[in-house]
Amino acid sequence: RDSPSRARTRTMSAPGPSEGPAEMGADAQYLEAGEDDDMHEPVFLGDEHGEVVADLDEEDDAPMSDSDDDEPGAGAADMEDRDAALGDEIEPPSDDAVAVVPAHAAPVFSCAWSPTDGAVFATGGGDDVAFLHRVSDAASAPRTSSAPPADVTSAALRGHTDTVSSLSFNHDGSLLASGGLDGKALVWSVADPALPPRALEGPGGGLEWVRWHPKGNVLLAGSEDFTAWMWNAADGALMQVFAGHSASVSCGGFSPDGKTVATGSFDGSLRLWAPRTGECSTLFMGHPYHDGPVTCLDFHPSTEGLLLTGSEDNTARLVSGVSGKVLGTLAAHAETIECVGLSGDFPFAASGAIDAKLVVWDLNTLQPRTTLQHDKAVSALRWIPGTACLYSSSIDGAVRLWDTRSSTCQAVSHGHVRGVLDLAPSPDFKSVVTASDDHTARVFRMVP
Repeated sequence: RDSPSRARTRTMSAPGPSEGPAEMGADAQYLEAGEDDDMHEPVFLGDEHGEVVADLDEEDDAPMSDSDDDEPGAGAADMEDRDAALGDEIEPPSDDAVAVVPAHAAPVFSCAWSPTDGAVFATGGGDDVAFLHRVSDAASAPRTSSAPPADVTSAALRGHTDTVSSLSFNHDGSLLASGGLDGKALVWSVADPALPPRALEGPGGGLEWVRWHPKGNVLLAGSEDFTAWMWNAADGALMQVFAGHSASVSCGGFSPDGKTVATGSFDGSLRLWAPRTGECSTLFMGHPYHDGPVTCLDFHPSTEGLLLTGSEDNTARLVSGVSGKVLGTLAAHAETIECVGLSGDFPFAASGAIDAKLVVWDLNTLQPRTTLQHDKAVSALRWIPGTACLYSSSIDGAVRLWDTRSSTCQAVSHGHVRGVLDLAPSPDFKSVVTASDDHTARVFRMVP
């Protein structure tokens, strides 16, 4: 099993359904047709870039390439390299956090911020506990040297028996899902976290990630047992099992319209699925797709079927789920890519890697636009809607705000004494919460 530090320097049998938060409602209808959203102009990508990747009438388990027969021990060596990227204790030049969360007794691997409440966020750690936090209004202004950190009240969410590897709030912020390496997905009431969680049963291995449907209370999770699972959170009913990968399902989620499920795997493939039927509609595997495990993915916010994936082969691949083609290979990194993101407002993409570089790409030319240097591995990135700016976190202990048009760092915040493993922006994108190997989470006000 991959260590959580491996998972974060790249973002099981469960009990049966139990009594959980009330009034969650059945939302299966969202899987077929979501509401119409305002769309930005689609990113232009010429057809000349495309190649058909896989015909699903052929064998799905065809080898990726001859180079996949790695030498024995290669995987273990890569794990050691990733863990080494965490580095030694840091001496931050300042503590810029407007709030500090010392609730965890082990590294904090995951964090999430409510999409509807700027005072509510959650963290999960290697102590097998998730916490739901509420921060005071004092965190809404940048911290001055004389001001104490803002007050934070924390409610412990106990139910996992192994590391809490992933957290996700639903679309209206009323529910929090936690996924653990114990194979459990638990759904908590945000209004009353003391209520027993609803346990979603099924996976036979640790959960790598949990994600909500963008408009309904349907939860998706990827497991180390090579499968992804989808449940109706209202009653805990299993809606679908997505089976076809031959290694851990390392990343995934719903498309922005909720009509497609994407899963990436350490088997080197990306699969697109129909949520209602469980059918794999498109398979990306083998040349010209990745030549190594898939570590991360992101959907374009408005261009249908456009995805970006990152891999241990040190490249990102831009693909179209509509045409089933690889649109381009984005190659500029020297080590594993840990995070990727597609801008919804500009024809830009970004990739962060263990080589300490965040590369911003021009999607019209498929060439680097700029390279934003960090001191250590880049662990997470998030574009800010309506702008050409993004946030990044790093194993160097800092979180940064970048303007990708001018290639300038607009703000950098310090405070952690070990690496930052995850970040989540506030609903207004002016603040971020960070999860760190130093056993704390911190809130930074990045934009006044």
